[in-house]
Amino acid sequence: MMDIAIYSLVDDMVSKAGTEGVVEYWLRVGESYAERMGKEAYVGWPAFNVAMKDGRTSLTVEGAVNVQTDLAITDKDGDVIGYVYALKTCPMAPTMGRYISRIGPIPDSDTDVADSYNNRIRDSAVSNYCITHQKFREVAANNITVAKQALECLQLANKGMTGEVKMVPENLSRINVDERHIKSILRNASCVFALIVKGKSAGEEIID
Repeated sequence: MMDIAIYSLVDDMVSKAGTEGVVEYWLRVGESYAERMGKEAYVGWPAFNVAMKDGRTSLTVEGAVNVQTDLAITDKDGDVIGYVYALKTCPMAPTMGRYISRIGPIPDSDTDVADSYNNRIRDSAVSNYCITHQKFREVAANNITVAKQALECLQLANKGMTGEVKMVPENLSRINVDERHIKSILRNASCVFALIVKGKSAGEEIID
Protein backbone atom coordinates (compact mmCIF):
# COMPACT_ATOMS: atom_id res chain seq x y z
CA MET A 1 0.00 0.00 0.00
CA MET A 2 2.85 2.42 0.74
CA ASP A 3 4.26 1.86 -2.75
CA ILE A 4 0.91 2.85 -4.25
CA ALA A 5 0.60 5.80 -1.88
CA ILE A 6 3.98 7.21 -2.88
CA TYR A 7 3.08 7.35 -6.56
CA SER A 8 -0.46 8.53 -5.81
CA LEU A 9 1.12 11.39 -3.89
CA VAL A 10 3.13 12.43 -6.95
CA ASP A 11 0.00 12.27 -9.11
CA ASP A 12 -1.82 14.49 -6.63
CA MET A 13 1.06 16.96 -6.38
CA VAL A 14 1.26 17.30 -10.16
CA SER A 15 -2.48 17.91 -10.43
CA LYS A 16 -2.29 20.69 -7.84
CA ALA A 17 1.13 22.31 -8.40
CA GLY A 18 2.11 21.20 -11.89
CA THR A 19 5.37 19.48 -12.79
CA GLU A 20 7.46 22.61 -12.14
CA GLY A 21 5.97 22.91 -8.67
CA VAL A 22 6.81 19.29 -7.89
CA VAL A 23 10.38 19.79 -9.11
CA GLU A 24 10.81 22.77 -6.79
CA TYR A 25 9.32 20.77 -3.92
CA TRP A 26 11.72 17.85 -4.41
CA LEU A 27 14.66 20.26 -4.61
CA ARG A 28 13.65 21.79 -1.28
CA VAL A 29 13.25 18.34 0.28
CA GLY A 30 16.75 17.30 -0.82
CA GLU A 31 18.29 20.53 0.43
CA SER A 32 16.49 20.42 3.77
CA TYR A 33 17.42 16.79 4.38
CA ALA A 34 21.09 17.45 3.63
CA GLU A 35 21.25 20.48 5.91
CA ARG A 36 19.98 18.36 8.80
CA MET A 37 22.93 15.98 8.43
CA GLY A 38 25.36 18.57 9.78
CA LYS A 39 28.98 19.22 8.89
CA GLU A 40 31.81 16.70 8.57
CA ALA A 41 35.60 17.11 8.45
CA TYR A 42 38.28 14.59 7.42
CA VAL A 43 42.06 14.89 7.60
CA GLY A 44 42.55 13.58 4.06
CA TRP A 45 41.10 11.54 1.19
CA PRO A 46 42.14 8.15 2.65
CA ALA A 47 40.18 8.84 5.85
CA PHE A 48 37.19 10.10 3.91
CA ASN A 49 37.15 7.12 1.55
CA VAL A 50 37.28 4.70 4.49
CA ALA A 51 34.28 6.51 5.96
CA MET A 52 32.48 6.18 2.62
CA LYS A 53 33.22 2.45 2.45
CA ASP A 54 32.07 1.97 6.05
CA GLY A 55 28.88 3.97 5.54
CA ARG A 56 29.80 6.61 8.13
CA THR A 57 29.13 9.79 6.15
CA SER A 58 25.96 11.63 5.19
CA LEU A 59 26.64 10.69 1.58
CA THR A 60 25.99 7.02 2.35
CA VAL A 61 22.54 7.37 3.91
CA GLU A 62 21.07 6.44 0.52
CA GLY A 63 22.85 3.09 0.57
CA ALA A 64 26.18 1.36 0.02
CA VAL A 65 28.70 3.27 -2.09
CA ASN A 66 31.68 1.85 -3.98
CA VAL A 67 34.78 4.04 -3.99
CA GLN A 68 36.44 3.90 -7.41
CA THR A 69 40.01 4.12 -6.12
CA ASP A 70 41.36 3.66 -9.66
CA LEU A 71 39.65 6.90 -10.66
CA ALA A 72 41.52 9.44 -8.56
CA ILE A 73 41.06 12.92 -9.99
CA THR A 74 44.22 15.04 -10.02
CA ASP A 75 44.94 18.71 -10.69
CA LYS A 76 47.67 20.23 -12.86
CA ASP A 77 50.28 19.50 -10.17
CA GLY A 78 49.29 15.86 -9.86
CA ASP A 79 47.64 16.34 -6.46
CA VAL A 80 44.51 14.31 -5.78
CA ILE A 81 41.46 16.59 -5.71
CA GLY A 82 38.72 13.95 -5.73
CA TYR A 83 37.38 10.51 -6.61
CA VAL A 84 34.53 8.84 -8.46
CA TYR A 85 31.88 6.97 -6.44
CA ALA A 86 29.08 4.59 -7.37
CA LEU A 87 25.83 4.09 -5.49
CA LYS A 88 25.19 0.35 -5.71
CA THR A 89 21.38 0.46 -5.61
CA CYS A 90 18.93 3.35 -5.90
CA PRO A 91 17.06 3.64 -2.57
CA MET A 92 13.81 3.83 -4.53
CA ALA A 93 14.52 0.66 -6.54
CA PRO A 94 12.60 -1.67 -4.16
CA THR A 95 9.53 0.58 -4.29
CA MET A 96 9.71 0.84 -8.08
CA GLY A 97 10.21 -2.89 -8.47
CA ARG A 98 7.27 -3.79 -6.23
CA TYR A 99 5.01 -1.27 -7.97
CA ILE A 100 5.86 -2.62 -11.43
CA SER A 101 5.46 -6.27 -10.43
CA ARG A 102 2.18 -5.81 -8.54
CA ILE A 103 0.47 -2.83 -10.17
CA GLY A 104 2.00 -2.29 -13.60
CA PRO A 105 3.93 0.49 -15.38
CA ILE A 106 5.12 3.46 -13.34
CA PRO A 107 2.59 6.34 -13.62
CA ASP A 108 3.20 8.98 -16.31
CA SER A 109 3.50 11.66 -13.62
CA ASP A 110 6.89 10.22 -12.66
CA THR A 111 8.26 10.76 -16.17
CA ASP A 112 6.52 14.12 -16.53
CA VAL A 113 8.23 15.51 -13.43
CA ALA A 114 11.62 14.07 -14.45
CA ASP A 115 11.23 15.60 -17.93
CA SER A 116 10.41 18.98 -16.43
CA TYR A 117 13.63 18.86 -14.41
CA ASN A 118 15.67 17.60 -17.36
CA ASN A 119 14.39 20.33 -19.67
CA ARG A 120 14.74 23.24 -17.26
CA ILE A 121 17.59 22.42 -14.90
CA ARG A 122 19.84 19.50 -15.89
CA ASP A 123 19.31 16.44 -18.04
CA SER A 124 20.17 13.91 -15.34
CA ALA A 125 16.93 12.44 -13.95
CA VAL A 126 15.56 9.02 -14.92
CA SER A 127 12.83 9.29 -12.27
CA ASN A 128 11.21 12.13 -10.38
CA TYR A 129 12.94 10.87 -7.23
CA CYS A 130 16.37 11.53 -8.78
CA ILE A 131 15.72 15.22 -8.19
CA THR A 132 15.76 14.90 -4.40
CA HIS A 133 18.65 12.46 -4.29
CA GLN A 134 20.93 14.51 -6.54
CA LYS A 135 20.14 17.75 -4.70
CA PHE A 136 20.78 16.01 -1.39
CA ARG A 137 24.26 14.92 -2.48
CA GLU A 138 25.12 18.38 -3.81
CA VAL A 139 24.18 20.13 -0.58
CA ALA A 140 25.62 17.43 1.70
CA ALA A 141 28.96 17.61 -0.14
CA ASN A 142 29.14 21.34 0.54
CA ASN A 143 29.01 20.56 4.26
CA ILE A 144 32.04 18.24 4.09
CA THR A 145 35.71 19.20 4.16
CA VAL A 146 38.71 17.02 3.32
CA ALA A 147 42.07 18.39 4.50
CA LYS A 148 40.20 21.61 5.35
CA GLN A 149 38.99 21.99 1.75
CA ALA A 150 35.29 22.14 0.93
CA LEU A 151 33.86 19.58 -1.49
CA GLU A 152 31.34 19.67 -4.30
CA CYS A 153 29.43 16.81 -5.87
CA LEU A 154 29.28 16.33 -9.63
CA GLN A 155 26.51 14.08 -10.94
CA LEU A 156 28.02 11.90 -13.68
CA ALA A 157 25.49 9.26 -14.69
CA ASN A 158 22.58 7.10 -13.55
CA LYS A 159 20.49 4.22 -14.76
CA GLY A 160 16.72 3.78 -14.69
CA MET A 161 14.66 0.69 -13.94
CA THR A 162 14.23 -0.01 -17.66
CA GLY A 163 17.91 0.46 -18.44
CA GLU A 164 17.75 4.09 -19.57
CA VAL A 165 21.07 5.85 -18.92
CA LYS A 166 21.60 9.56 -18.34
CA MET A 167 25.08 11.08 -18.67
CA VAL A 168 26.20 14.60 -17.73
CA PRO A 169 28.88 15.38 -20.37
CA GLU A 170 29.98 18.70 -18.86
CA ASN A 171 30.81 17.04 -15.55
CA LEU A 172 32.62 14.16 -17.23
CA SER A 173 34.74 16.72 -19.07
CA ARG A 174 35.49 18.52 -15.86
CA ILE A 175 37.05 15.42 -14.29
CA ASN A 176 38.48 14.17 -17.61
CA VAL A 177 36.87 10.71 -17.50
CA ASP A 178 35.63 8.89 -20.60
CA GLU A 179 31.91 8.05 -20.55
CA ARG A 180 32.68 4.48 -21.61
CA HIS A 181 34.40 3.94 -18.27
CA ILE A 182 31.37 5.33 -16.44
CA LYS A 183 29.03 3.06 -18.42
CA SER A 184 31.08 0.06 -17.33
CA ILE A 185 30.65 1.13 -13.70
CA LEU A 186 26.89 1.40 -14.22
CA ARG A 187 26.70 -2.31 -14.98
CA ASN A 188 26.85 -2.90 -11.24
CA ALA A 189 25.55 0.42 -9.95
CA SER A 190 22.55 2.73 -10.17
CA CYS A 191 24.19 6.14 -9.89
CA VAL A 192 27.73 7.48 -10.39
CA PHE A 193 29.03 10.78 -9.07
CA ALA A 194 32.31 12.53 -8.32
CA LEU A 195 33.39 14.39 -5.23
CA ILE A 196 36.07 16.99 -5.79
CA VAL A 197 37.62 19.95 -4.02
CA LYS A 198 35.34 22.92 -4.64
CA GLY A 199 36.56 25.17 -7.44
CA LYS A 200 38.89 22.58 -8.97
CA SER A 201 38.83 20.39 -12.06
CA ALA A 202 41.12 17.76 -13.54
CA GLY A 203 44.32 19.36 -14.76
CA GLU A 204 43.50 22.96 -13.90
CA GLU A 205 41.88 25.29 -11.43
CA ILE A 206 38.52 26.86 -12.22
CA ILE A 207 38.40 30.58 -11.63
CA ASP A 208 35.04 31.85 -10.34
